[in-house]
Amino acid sequence: MCSDLELRFRKIIGSHLARYPLMTGSDIYKLLFQAVMGSSHAIFDMESARTLLESELMNPGSGPVEPLKDVISPCGRIARINLRPYAEEELDPEVLLSAFIRTGREFTGSEDTLELYCSWFIHMKNNDLLPVEFRNIDILFRDMISSGYPAMHHSAIYRNTYSPSYRVVALKYLDDPKTTPAEE
Repeated sequence: MCSDLELRFRKIIGSHLARYPLMTGSDIYKLLFQAVMGSSHAIFDMESARTLLESELMNPGSGPVEPLKDVISPCGRIARINLRPYAEEELDPEVLLSAFIRTGREFTGSEDTLELYCSWFIHMKNNDLLPVEFRNIDILFRDMISSGYPAMHHSAIYRNTYSPSYRVVALKYLDDPKTTPAEE
């Protein structure tokens, strides 16, 4: 029997595989990593982060239909804020930038939780609960664990097919993307 948290995990995995059916093992690991660790691996200095965000918002490119706020952690604390809908709604980039920076600086994840999520995914794979076969993902996860859980880029097929454009934020710093920037 699954816990409520594991059921929410399965739902997140299912929705991502439905929306992005060409996900590879590295894309799954990246999703799990971000769901646990937030955006700490992606933080630049404030001005570099602002410049990159403004550039992406001005030129978001094309991609699949995505929700503005895509909750990626089963506990509901972490989300990907997709930039195409963010730009379409003409929301304040400073609000998102503030939440992104605060997440990177203040949010602390847990390697134990990341390892748990990896084990849940392997359980889904081993019990044929996935619409796609991930042959070597257990080896990838084992390598990531033995390497100290490094951040990973999206696969080339994922980047080329879906043109991902988002920021990972802790929702406590961004209760509603239409709010004013969080205070520093």
